[in-house]
Amino acid sequence: MLIMGNEAHGISKKLELMLHKKVSIPQYGKASAESLNVATATAILLNELRRN
Repeated sequence: MLIMGNEAHGISKKLELMLHKKVSIPQYGKASAESLNVATATAILLNELRRN
């Protein structure tokens, strides 16, 4: 199961206690973007899960 949280609020503490693994998307090079839309971030992570 993939649980996504937004940048400002993340996920609830109750859900965080149930996590087995926490992942994030690293910045690439000197990227100046402040954040990713949660839908875009979800697409990137699902693609990586499928590739691996």
